[in-house]
Amino acid sequence: MIDSLNPSNLILAIILGFFLGSIPLAMLLSRIQGVDIFSTGTGLAGAANVYRNVGPISGALVFAGDTVKGVLAVTVAHRLGLEGEVVLLPALAALVGHWRSVFTKFRGGDGLSTLLGITIAMIPLYGVLAVLTGATVGFIARGMGHHASLWGGTAGYGFLLVRAPVTSVGVSLVLGVVLLALLVLAHSVVGHRRRRTASP
Repeated sequence: MIDSLNPSNLILAIILGFFLGSIPLAMLLSRIQGVDIFSTGTGLAGAANVYRNVGPISGALVFAGDTVKGVLAVTVAHRLGLEGEVVLLPALAALVGHWRSVFTKFRGGDGLSTLLGITIAMIPLYGVLAVLTGATVGFIARGMGHHASLWGGTAGYGFLLVRAPVTSVGVSLVLGVVLLALLVLAHSVVGHRRRRTASP
């Protein structure tokens, strides 16, 4: 698979993945409502911040749009002939684009919605089940006063790890997607700590 890989297609897929991830949906939809999302709430251009500080409809649209960005990054890579673990590189590029958008002076969100799109596109059946598992656990956790994203993400991607041996895509690809999830978690934790330190 790697021996027959076209390097130019890989580079193109990575570039397109980055620019897809960079599309600043949260900023654009918030600006329509007269809100600067980067100076509101958590200061993140993500669905949760838009939902809380702009409105539920805008938040839902950002969630859907950011999820589609992840799906498109993987789909474009497949269309360019990339298969298997190599597709993780354009997927990572989409996350980096979301974190550091070239259209917003390299500001962005945590990338959870984009990660969900990547997961569903790369592992269709078990990816959907993992997202549903994570959403259910996250909803319960929020009701109990716990961090919904942390508990939901742990449950959803823990489910993927448990089911990895029986997925049709292979264990290594599932492990790669889980690694992307850990990168999103690490980015979120580091970012939130920096914002708390910077706030007066």
